[in-house]
Order: sequence, then structure tokens, then C-alpha cells
Amino acid sequence: MNNLLYEANAMLANGGFEYAICGGYAVDLFLGRESRLHGDIDILAYWTERDKIILYMQSLGFEVYEMLGGGRAHHITDVADQKRVKRNIFCCKPDCELVSLVGTEEKGIFLIDFRHIGQTKLNFIEFLFNERTDTEFIYARNHAVRRTLEKAVLHYDNIPFLSPELCLLYKSTDTEREGYQQDYELASEAMSPEQREWLDDALGLTNPEGHKWRLSADRPRR
Repeated sequence: MNNLLYEANAMLANGGFEYAICGGYAVDLFLGRESRLHGDIDILAYWTERDKIILYMQSLGFEVYEMLGGGRAHHITDVADQKRVKRNIFCCKPDCELVSLVGTEEKGIFLIDFRHIGQTKLNFIEFLFNERTDTEFIYARNHAVRRTLEKAVLHYDNIPFLSPELCLLYKSTDTEREGYQQDYELASEAMSPEQREWLDDALGLTNPEGHKWRLSADRPRR
């Protein structure tokens, strides 16, 4: 397994907040092996702990930016001054080669360009914020889709990661993106029947017009 995941887990474990690896690396953790090159490390976190996470990452020497859409980001220097437009922030150090930032005429706003060359150092990390109840993880794009927490977050060698059915549900909105179809094929083959059924139901709920990853287009929703 990629050593960066162990490094990231050791760093985040001291932050005092809940988190889990998500994205392509979560699929690898579920499979128990590296399946392909991944652009960066994505971390699932919760909105209620956003400020705590920002302050913690800043204390470790990371610069923190929140995504605004349209290729722009806001540099967060004060947790009291946030736009909260998107659900993701990224944290980087000065030596990070994965992102290029160009200032604009608007104070604190930067144009961003991500370089998809694969991460080799723990100098970049992205957080994606979600909501939860005491017992359930809530899918950010449709709050009617929920998964019990013990099934939503799994563990590999003490590293928490988002379950493959939820990872694939997030990836289902952009199936043509490089690597996503492979993620689906590898993960779905290794998933339990219950996990595949849950994903199928969730895809039916979020894609009433149909989706190519559905097991059966005619299967009724629950």
C-alpha cells in the first residue's frame, strides 16, 4: 500500500476530528492493493469540524484554500473569513508541485491549475465536507441517500476509508473521467452482494433516467 496513506493517517490522527480516506485511494484500501496512479489524497470530513481542520492544517505549516468554482480558490487566513461556496478545501505547502496559484485583482482570490502528475510527498491534501447524523452518513449530492456509519466508513490496517459503494456513488456523476470506470469494475467485483445492492438502489434513486452502472435498469427502487 502507498506509504503516503500511512503518513497522512498518522498526521490526521492527532487532529482530534473524524476523517476517512476517500476517492481512488479508498478503492485501493478496500482492495488491499494499489490499483492505479492517483492524483492526490482526498479526505472525507464533516462540516461541523471544518474550522478545527483548517486551524490544525495551518498549525502544521499548510496553506489552506477553499474552492469557489470556475477555477478559482480563496486563501483562508482567518477561519472567520470563509466563502463556504463549495464543499472542498485543499491544503498545500510551498514545495507542492501539484498545484499552481496565480493571484487576481481580488484580495485573497487565486486562479488555480492542478497538475495531474501523481503525488509523491505529503505536501498536498484535499478535504471534502459531508454531513452526518448520530448514526448515518449523508450523501452530499442527495440527502435522501444515507448509509449507516459502520457501513459507510471501513478500515484497512487502522486507516479509515469511505466504503466502495459510497466512493462509486460519488464517482458515478463523471464515469468518463480517467480511472473511474476501472475503479467501478475492480471495486464492484470485490464488493459483497449487500454493497452492490445498496449501490444499485442509490444509483436508481439519484439517476431515475438510468445509469450504466446499474445492475438492472428495470429493478424497482426501495
